[in-house]
Amino acid sequence: MPTPHAPTALYHLYPLGFLDADQGGSRRSCRRTLRELVEWLPHVESLGADGLLLGPVFASLSHGYDTVTHREIDSRLGDLSDLDALVAAASARGVGVVLDGAFAYAGRGFHRLTDPGEPRAPWFLRDDAGEHVPWRVDSLVTPDYASDGYRAYVAETLSYWLDRGIAGFRLDSAWSVPDDFWRQVLGHVRESHPSAWFLGQVFDDDLPPVVAATTVSSATEYALMHGTRAWLSGGPVDAMGATLRTHQHNTAGGAAPHTFLGNHDFARLADAVPAAALPLAFAILMTLPGIPGIYYGDEVGLTSAWAEGKDDALLRPPLALRDFELGDLEGSGHLLESVRQLTRFRRSNPWLRTAALTDIQVRDGVLAYTVRGAGDEAIRVSVDPKAEDWQVDRAARRSPFHEDGEHDSTDRVVQRARQRDVPADAAVPQLHVDP
Repeated sequence: MPTPHAPTALYHLYPLGFLDADQGGSRRSCRRTLRELVEWLPHVESLGADGLLLGPVFASLSHGYDTVTHREIDSRLGDLSDLDALVAAASARGVGVVLDGAFAYAGRGFHRLTDPGEPRAPWFLRDDAGEHVPWRVDSLVTPDYASDGYRAYVAETLSYWLDRGIAGFRLDSAWSVPDDFWRQVLGHVRESHPSAWFLGQVFDDDLPPVVAATTVSSATEYALMHGTRAWLSGGPVDAMGATLRTHQHNTAGGAAPHTFLGNHDFARLADAVPAAALPLAFAILMTLPGIPGIYYGDEVGLTSAWAEGKDDALLRPPLALRDFELGDLEGSGHLLESVRQLTRFRRSNPWLRTAALTDIQVRDGVLAYTVRGAGDEAIRVSVDPKAEDWQVDRAARRSPFHEDGEHDSTDRVVQRARQRDVPADAAVPQLHVDP
């Protein structure tokens, strides 16, 4: 399989929410276009991201995933020229744009469903009564994944956007599609786009077999998000140790799963983790192997009123650049600076993406681990939620904890930071990175 051009880190936006579109779909007017995201590129770069992951942008009926066609931009986000402008500006800065492709299902308004050719050569499943088979919810329908026509359509669609300068695709709900579908489709696309990057959304804990069977470039690792949130909100450190051992397995041999602390489907990070522990969460994310991603607003501790059963639009709010520039988000400045320094550290150490995770230790509520590159690169990380303290050092060749309980002496890379080291009015502790 050709080697894709994988991002170092991703910044994840949900355009329909971010740009203040009506996510219910009843109002089709365009309030702000994708072109506005050009203004956000310096912010994306300041977070060390060289990939901009966009939620659904294709024409749809409501929330973006009930696609009508994959060849047109949703009118609530502008038009093709707006996306082209964003892609050109991002490419000029070395930032690749990754689109969200919902091919595991389609909306009931999908163009093919009313095509005269569909009954003769169906792309979509029907039940015994002749009705389209729903995909989990009634508003979505299930493709016939064995259909040669549908497979060709998906491959042609991916190639169309890659020809326009898109760097890759997130394949939504890839877990629900047969492996051979992805092998054939992605294999065909890679013949003309060998460097394209494909991220499969899966919920498996054991990722290597998934990547091997589907041939996706990377897969989502939800286990790290859930484990980090649980531990930093008061869960047992032993469980976090088990989470890191899962991550160790998933990154063996230089594999690079996509890691994250939040996304558009789950409670906001700052809703789940206490404010003082947010920098610790980012310290873990940015020092582990893989391809880390930041969901927009998490870098400033954005909260929501979302709860199970409530509208997911609450997780995908509008945001304006002036909120960052003027510091309108209360208490956001110290967290944002901490995140920026951590992401700069990550960007300056690209070997971390395919590094090996070793020496995972838990003791007295403290988590410690070592990350080693292929050469002499190595760091050792320790995180102590009770002390609101983390530390990243040049790793010695021994375990973070000796059998006698003493800690190795090392050269400091990232200094220790505690709540008491920060001004009294700061919401969270700040991280200090040595030059």
